[in-house]
Amino acid sequence: MLRADHKLSLLERIDRQMVVGDIVLHEAYGSGVLRSGWEGFLQVDFPSGTVNFTDKDGLCLLPGKLEKSWKLFPSDEIEKRYKVAIAAIRDAFQYDFVNADEVYEGEPSNYIGRKEYEEEKIVFVRSWLKDNLPKSNAGSQQLPDAEQLHAIAAVNGHVQVIARAGSGKTATLVIRAYFMMKHCRVAPSTMLLLAFNRKAANEIRRRILLLLEPRAEISIKEEIEKRGKRVQAGRRVDWGEMEAEAVDAVAKTLQVALPYVMTFHALAYAIVHPEESLLYNGAEGESQGLSKAFQQVIDDFLQDAEFKGRIRELMLAHFREDWDRIVAGRYDQTKEELLKYRRSLPRESIGGDYVKSYGEKVIADFLFEHDIAYKYERNHWWGEVNYRPDFTIFKTPKSGVIIEYFGLAGDPDYDEMSSDKRRYWRSKPDWDLIEFSPADFRINGVEGFIDQLRGALREQGLVFNRLSEDEIWLRVRDRAIDRFTNAAVGFVGRCRKQSLSPQDLGSLIDAYKPLSPVESMFLDLVHDLYAAYLDRLVSTGEEDFDGLLQRAASAVSSGRTRFERKTGSGDLRKICYVFVDEFQDFSDLFYRLLQSIRKENPGVQLFCVGDDWQAINGFAGSDLRFFSDFERWIGKSRKLHISTNYRSFRSIVDVGNALMRGHGKPAVANSKDAGSVFLVDVAQFEPALIEKQRHPGDVITPIASRIVSKALAEGKEVVLLCRRNGMPWFINFREHGQGGKGLSGYLELVRSFFSKGLAEGISISTSHKYKGLEKPVVIVMDAVARSYPLIHPDWAFSRILGDSPDRIAKEERRLFYVALTRAIDKLFIVTERQSYSPFIEEVAKTMRLAKIDWSEFPAVKSKSMRLLVQVGNQEGRGISPTFAIKDQLKASGYQWQSTGSTGWTKGFQANGFDISRVQGEVWASAADGIEVRILDESEGVVARFVVDAGTWVCTLDNLASVQAADDVA
Repeated sequence: MLRADHKLSLLERIDRQMVVGDIVLHEAYGSGVLRSGWEGFLQVDFPSGTVNFTDKDGLCLLPGKLEKSWKLFPSDEIEKRYKVAIAAIRDAFQYDFVNADEVYEGEPSNYIGRKEYEEEKIVFVRSWLKDNLPKSNAGSQQLPDAEQLHAIAAVNGHVQVIARAGSGKTATLVIRAYFMMKHCRVAPSTMLLLAFNRKAANEIRRRILLLLEPRAEISIKEEIEKRGKRVQAGRRVDWGEMEAEAVDAVAKTLQVALPYVMTFHALAYAIVHPEESLLYNGAEGESQGLSKAFQQVIDDFLQDAEFKGRIRELMLAHFREDWDRIVAGRYDQTKEELLKYRRSLPRESIGGDYVKSYGEKVIADFLFEHDIAYKYERNHWWGEVNYRPDFTIFKTPKSGVIIEYFGLAGDPDYDEMSSDKRRYWRSKPDWDLIEFSPADFRINGVEGFIDQLRGALREQGLVFNRLSEDEIWLRVRDRAIDRFTNAAVGFVGRCRKQSLSPQDLGSLIDAYKPLSPVESMFLDLVHDLYAAYLDRLVSTGEEDFDGLLQRAASAVSSGRTRFERKTGSGDLRKICYVFVDEFQDFSDLFYRLLQSIRKENPGVQLFCVGDDWQAINGFAGSDLRFFSDFERWIGKSRKLHISTNYRSFRSIVDVGNALMRGHGKPAVANSKDAGSVFLVDVAQFEPALIEKQRHPGDVITPIASRIVSKALAEGKEVVLLCRRNGMPWFINFREHGQGGKGLSGYLELVRSFFSKGLAEGISISTSHKYKGLEKPVVIVMDAVARSYPLIHPDWAFSRILGDSPDRIAKEERRLFYVALTRAIDKLFIVTERQSYSPFIEEVAKTMRLAKIDWSEFPAVKSKSMRLLVQVGNQEGRGISPTFAIKDQLKASGYQWQSTGSTGWTKGFQANGFDISRVQGEVWASAADGIEVRILDESEGVVARFVVDAGTWVCTLDNLASVQAADDVA
């Protein structure tokens, strides 16, 4: 049936679209020109004369194929032609889908609009998939949504698909390949699917096989198991390669033809087949970055005293430099951006602390260079406040000096808080406060400030001596060389991915104006290393992955289009369709290879899918310009969106959209469940007594363990995500006998509070490494200013390659988005009130973030139950009883608890505990007017004693039942 909008009357056409001068075609009169039209009246000049038409003539206008031309037909004639047209395109969908667009552009386009045509196409594809997509064992079938169907149906021309997190982009890509093979009868040998890592390529290959032959799933598992048994004991197993071989073997056995699926690097290898040894870097050869050979070049250079001296000079100067001050003063183009993210530009002290201000950096460097041990931002409990003064210098385990740099002096709220801190330390007779502010710099200058600091420390009786440059270098050497190595590896890797030769780099350096002598020194050093590295590759007969890609692009451009793999050979000239997964990670090297293919095979059509909101690999050479300006680099194309998030509940999708607001089309939540997003403010958390005893000085571990415990109790797995291999919080590893080795050490610490079965549900990762993964519960552990965005002090070394704080901050925003959108139903964002990430502040402007109610997240009971002994004053006896024995209590390891139930507290293991242990401590015989309470982990009183003149009387004793429960546990 002809749709109403195809039967517009003369009046409607005139009102909506026609203008004087348009061409009007009539079967009897031929071609004419519109003279006028109004109120259902049409006047047309034909060669035979002027003819008037009205609505009463029963005619309809349809757009012709020529611009500004119209066809005038009787309504019933148009009805007939429409039916013929719709039948023609439906036949094309059924029997010649690939050419259906061409069929439509013929006669049917006169009677069927583009929108209706596309809708007809989607209806057909949905119906076909419903009949042909395999069902699960339970009989269910997940059909693609409307946006996914548009992408699957787009089988002609170049297509860019923007797919948000959790939107099923891999499924869409795979189903499109399946549809083209099964329905469109596209030969698998004419399809090439490219991924950026082997894991993704294996997953795509496996999914396609299971769509083509569902019974293959059992066969794949059996094949992997069979191959695993063949591996000799002790031999390293490359599970990725084994899985790929198993899938190919099963496909061959079942006689299922698969398209070519591989990584860009695998394609390059299949084209070049280098005789040189291919250098790998990382487990199973997964990393396609710079090889370990570059480290050998650096090690060789370090044997040279002159080069070693140059690195020493560079790194000592770099650690003493303050890039924020340099850039803000000399780099006007990005000054505003730097100010916007000023809290995210960490000033690194020589000792390795990332401090908040230049004043703190001067203090930290002075302490380090004068051999004064200190803790930066170590936690102190101040009533209910988790207080972290800038510097803590211990004289004894319970006394020392506090240094505060009041960097925002002058702000009323800040000044009030500073006054509170002064009062707090005055109440602590064992601690002395030294304070400074920016005014000290303005009045005295840097050298005068250092003299002021030196004098204040001397007044506290601190002994210090200036370390020599050799001593300083010995203390920072390993860290400095590692930092230099990482910076150099990253820089040279970027040069390789931009296909820069040492000569090209030299020309860039010659035309470049460094910001400081430090940057100039680095560029000179890395230029020498780059040239030496490439010379080494030639002399040793080795090749890296970047060189392999360059050679592959050159080979294809010269006409060598054959590629050969174990699973079969092919010719790039015969490839008709190229699919690219994770296109946001495209780089110049990949573009060169792709363009060389298109040069030899101009008719190849591209289907590129990715998410610009998840472009987080700029440090590794990825360049978002290829994604952002697709038509410029690829050519005329269609842009489609896949926006529905099938992973995360609604509130998690909302927080991701709020973060990326203004940066593109938002995601849409599929789930009707709201889910939960909690903002966890470390400054507003107060541990229980047992937690303070268990984690002295450490506030983040009680927070993490409580959230983890609740998740595990609900039967949900949880992952802790961090910006880097460490956290911006003090963690008391020693208290638990942990080594404290980055995130792996922290995972071991958190897992230690749970049984083995539960502990397996806890994982930890950097946000970068967790891209593409998910967990029901995600804890973002470090949503503070110096983690998101993390603009590392080494950024300036890559300024010549296009880096800037603004560019880095944009990528950091995307990385934060990746972290947030790993959660399925619960997301916890851990931050601190005085140090919110600017990204959190932006999100909070558009949506409300719930605050966590800690009463719903109780403290974790240890596997071996602990007891708290609390020593206080008997009612009515004032404060004198405990005051008289406070020194003995301190000597016995008791700590003062100033909130809740106040008193002196100390923890004990419940198993084997006997009150005689407490009665034998030095304070016990002198106690008078004292009440001793024994608390369990929930802070319930299980025993009580009153002590007068050293005599102990028990008034409550349920210790036996607590210890019995511990034995059972």
